[in-house]
Amino acid sequence: MVSNPGAAGAAQESSWSQALDAAWARSADSAAAAAAAQLAQAEQVAAQAWLPGAPVFEAGWRTDQLNRNTGARETELALALPLWLPGQRQASVQQAAAAAAVAQASASAQRLQLAQTLLEAAAAVQQQRLALEWQTSEVQTLRLLAADVQRLLAAGERARTDSLAAQAELLHAQALLQQTRSELQRAELHWHSLTGLSGVAPIAALGAPCEPTAAAHTHTSAVAAAADVGAVSRLGASCAPPAALAQHPLLLEADARSQWAQRQLTLIERSRRDAPELQARWVQQTEARGAASAQSVGLTLRLPLHSAAQHHPRLVVAQGAYAHAQALQQQLERQLQTQWAQQQAALTGLQAQIAHQAQRAEQLRERAALIEQSFRSSETALADWLRTRAGAAQAAAELQALRLQQQIAQARLQLTLGILP
Repeated sequence: MVSNPGAAGAAQESSWSQALDAAWARSADSAAAAAAAQLAQAEQVAAQAWLPGAPVFEAGWRTDQLNRNTGARETELALALPLWLPGQRQASVQQAAAAAAVAQASASAQRLQLAQTLLEAAAAVQQQRLALEWQTSEVQTLRLLAADVQRLLAAGERARTDSLAAQAELLHAQALLQQTRSELQRAELHWHSLTGLSGVAPIAALGAPCEPTAAAHTHTSAVAAAADVGAVSRLGASCAPPAALAQHPLLLEADARSQWAQRQLTLIERSRRDAPELQARWVQQTEARGAASAQSVGLTLRLPLHSAAQHHPRLVVAQGAYAHAQALQQQLERQLQTQWAQQQAALTGLQAQIAHQAQRAEQLRERAALIEQSFRSSETALADWLRTRAGAAQAAAELQALRLQQQIAQARLQLTLGILP
């Protein structure tokens, strides 16, 4: 494990595909998915076998030594072969193929959920890095301000209270800077624990791949300047449900489970009785001591009869499982469409927020510049200047945070559509 994940991550970023592969290799779900795939493959091999079960070998030996003791002997060997019922073998093959499809679809769905976890971890790192950058700038600015006030105090142009206020603001900013560094380190360590990588994948690389709508190019210059980060990734009609959700891994998994439940129902319908059994038997008999031995062979067919009382409960359970799988599939489709609409609405709202915040930040910056000139001319108190400067700095920081939030929203929207990096 690296001693400082943040330093390595800043030097070399990881791609999202590398991060997802690395996290998947470390995930317990990866081992479970591999085991499920192996099980499905074994079921396919068993379903394609000529017999539905293992043959049974029988051996018997009889003698009258304990009663009459006339030398009668009998040796018997038999081999019992279970047989497929009509249509049962084909139904078993289809059910095994459906199980393999479920295993594959489940692995893709689990990778998507892991990608969502990675996105939130990367978003936390990016947010803390942005906060650290802003807080570092604050400390540098306040350090220069405190030095200027101290110089003016030495020249007799400022009061001791102004120097103390400037020093207090600097100490407060330094404390916040240290807190931000600790939070960034925690976020980077969480990313490292998930992926084993030091470099954090950039959020902007997860932008939705759909074509922009015409409306994305009709903003005013002020709005375009405010929302320049990822503005061209606004989703168009080609990404609207249900087209974009048709290949969603979670929906594909739900569909695969529904298909498996249907195949399982068909298999149970084809298995209304226990498997028939064909027995081949060889018998050698000796009637008495000294008599010649006689040998015989024979075939026996055991055909269990249908029992509705035994079969009906299994059939009802399979029918209920199929109906439940279909209901879950429909419910999931509605949920994904709702999530898509929510993410789309959030992204649209962020774009409008960024436009307004950009104008506010610019106005506060201009006001802070004017107040600073007044402060330098000793026409404004230090407290007023600090308050104005803090408001302008906070507005600029909020604008940067909104732009990062827009990138995160675009990445979430892509994962909501089921598009893996």
